[in-house]
Amino acid sequence: MLNYIKNLFRKKESEKTINRIELDRLWGEFKEEKFSKVESELKILLENSNKKPNSEILKLLGLCYFRQGKYNLSEEIFIKQTENSKNSDDWFNLVTSSTLNKNIELSEKAFKKTVEFYEKNGKEDNLPIPYVYFYYMQGLRDVKEYEKAFTQLEKLKDIYSTLSITDTHFLYMRGIPFFEETLDASKEILENSEKDKVVKFISDLKEKIDEDGKKYLEEFENTIKYSS
Repeated sequence: MLNYIKNLFRKKESEKTINRIELDRLWGEFKEEKFSKVESELKILLENSNKKPNSEILKLLGLCYFRQGKYNLSEEIFIKQTENSKNSDDWFNLVTSSTLNKNIELSEKAFKKTVEFYEKNGKEDNLPIPYVYFYYMQGLRDVKEYEKAFTQLEKLKDIYSTLSITDTHFLYMRGIPFFEETLDASKEILENSEKDKVVKFISDLKEKIDEDGKKYLEEFENTIKYSS
């Protein structure tokens, strides 16, 4: 009986090792952008397993769907994955999927959870909150939710205004999107917002940032085609 138990334990350990090796291989193929292949293999693994899928498998499957533009399916997967998750990155995956699936109400709820769990449990390898604003802004822009996207842009403006410094290395070291990239990503949002609001946004920002930032902002402002 003792030998049987030892062999059973070794078998379980072996299965864990195989699962880890399999997952590492699939992550590698995901990084090689073999999204359809990884999706198919994950589905087979899930079909052949009588166990509840772990969070990592769900995450990888959800990301495969997302990268293929299957936002409704990635949203479904990330809803399952976040059921017991307190990781801000997991919740932000749900933010991006639900946004691009045009489920804005869900994206806003997931956004609040993302910020909440980052503030409670955030670690160095989690996506920093300024980048959460940055990517959420772009997702909202892509589905033409310009007013909501402008709200995220305002949050980034407040960060740049507080710091004043727009140097790329300075911002990079603090987990903040580059000033120029934020402005470039915001152009469509600004061009589809009320002119008075945009003018005030630029004026307020110009007062707070350094000379290099002002110069770029002035050049950028000249490219904007106001809608009204």
